[in-house]
Amino acid sequence: MKITIADGVNGADYIIRLFNNKQNDLVVINEDEDACHYLSINNDIPVVRGRCTRANDMREAGAENSDLFIALSGDDYKNYVACKTAKQLNIRRCIARVANPKNVKIFKDLGIDMVVSSTYLLGEQIRNMSSIENMVNALSLEDEKIFILELRVDEDMAVAGKTLQEIDIANKATVSSVIRDGKAIIPNGQTQFMVNDKVLIVTTMDCKEEIVNFFERKK
Repeated sequence: MKITIADGVNGADYIIRLFNNKQNDLVVINEDEDACHYLSINNDIPVVRGRCTRANDMREAGAENSDLFIALSGDDYKNYVACKTAKQLNIRRCIARVANPKNVKIFKDLGIDMVVSSTYLLGEQIRNMSSIENMVNALSLEDEKIFILELRVDEDMAVAGKTLQEIDIANKATVSSVIRDGKAIIPNGQTQFMVNDKVLIVTTMDCKEEIVNFFERKK
């Protein structure tokens, strides 16, 4: 999958680490010179200095025809314009980070495929806390057909210490990554769930409750 990551520093660093593998072709563009240097050195990949709101800069960076575009600027309007620019370059799906949770619905109504606000997600998490106590993050995609959740492994959870192969949820969900000590791990069957790991899980809305209940089971 070809993924273009635009702007941001810590957020961009996290996303790069998450998807920087043989299965993905990453294009990273950033307007800030220091950010370009940091991201390039930290992840051993080329980072192009340019404006994600300019089609020519994006084209020169190699973003054209990407499968996914992720806008991570701290400026909501800039992320909106960047996503609109990405659509001009035949990029299939666009994700915009927003600081103002009120912009989530506005940006979606304006045609952005997916809009993510940490404040918005926090509110949803608190609202659902009674049934999903350990959730760190949760969001839905594709008109709520796909559900993504991120959880922390506690020592009293039944999955703690077990491998992905041992829990065997392949027919219901996919564990896309494990964050351990600030580093992203792309799991395989022998990957063990350790206490304090953050686990990113992709499932369907039909299987959501079953997967949540499975991971919340105690020893």
